[in-house]
Amino acid sequence: MLTPELEAFIVRMPKVELHLHLEGTIMPRTLLELAQRNHVEIPARDIEGVEQLFRYRNFGEFLTVYMALVRAIVYGEDFERLAYEAGIMLAGQQVRYAEVMLSPMQHLLRGMDMHEALAGTIAGFRRVERETGLLVRLGLDYGRQYGPELAWQVLEIAQATMSQGVVAWSIGGNEIGHPPEPFAEVFAAASNAGLRLMAHAGEVVGPTSVWGAVEALRVERLGHGIRSVEDPALVTYLREKQVVLDVCPTSNLRTGAAESWQRHPLRMLYDAGICVTLNTDDPTFFHTTLIDEYRKAVCYFGFNADDLCRLVLNAISAAFLPPPEQALLLRRVTRELTALRSELGV
Repeated sequence: MLTPELEAFIVRMPKVELHLHLEGTIMPRTLLELAQRNHVEIPARDIEGVEQLFRYRNFGEFLTVYMALVRAIVYGEDFERLAYEAGIMLAGQQVRYAEVMLSPMQHLLRGMDMHEALAGTIAGFRRVERETGLLVRLGLDYGRQYGPELAWQVLEIAQATMSQGVVAWSIGGNEIGHPPEPFAEVFAAASNAGLRLMAHAGEVVGPTSVWGAVEALRVERLGHGIRSVEDPALVTYLREKQVVLDVCPTSNLRTGAAESWQRHPLRMLYDAGICVTLNTDDPTFFHTTLIDEYRKAVCYFGFNADDLCRLVLNAISAAFLPPPEQALLLRRVTRELTALRSELGV
């Protein structure tokens, strides 16, 4: 039950977000202004038109709209603006640390300079850090539908920007017909370079996709992973190997990956002892915020204050931070959670 005290706790509690696409944070007004300034045609003329586009019947429709709209992002200064606005949005929700993904193929195929894009993104997040204290690190999320050959070019970019804040390597995009296994060599090279590994899997394809990600790619975290519940042996494996599931409930409902709130397996995964975190994925595209996701964890899944704190601490333990920074973040957030719970009596 979402009591007034628990509502206040959710709004004010320190948070961590680990599954967030930069392009999916773009505000409708920003999207329209960038499209006009960069002379890019998008299928909307006003904010109401953009909002109308954000209605999907399935994951394929979401990808189509997503790829159509990100064309408005062209220059490094555009990425800097997106990063700054996203960072301010996160800081306003009491997020202390975030990992944000960029989808490089959407931009490289348009002839963009990803080094410029990343430099702009990093500049935007550094400005946010100076103003708010929010720390952000980046991951490159390669679209699996483009095949493993082109991934090597993107991996070179990721390696070249590690010193600037790129910490993770991932595959995303359309799971259907694009299994993880062909990317095993690329992931091994990314790991050898010092990048941390994650993958979108088990969102719209079943346990076979998850098995491929954990066994062939050896990922530490899975984006979504909700269909793992269909295979009890996989659930046991994920728990025993401490593979983290970055779950995005509203996203799953909006794309049709989950049929309803009642049938979403977040609670089942959590009760099975799997380390799950709570995230927004593409907050603008799915009409959500991290605060909203925590509210829904209470309203739809019966989570209490202990559970919400566990979700935050899970995210800290799963963060791709050096151990000293991770320990510092853990101490800070634990202290804040304890003080807030005492104040509000939750």
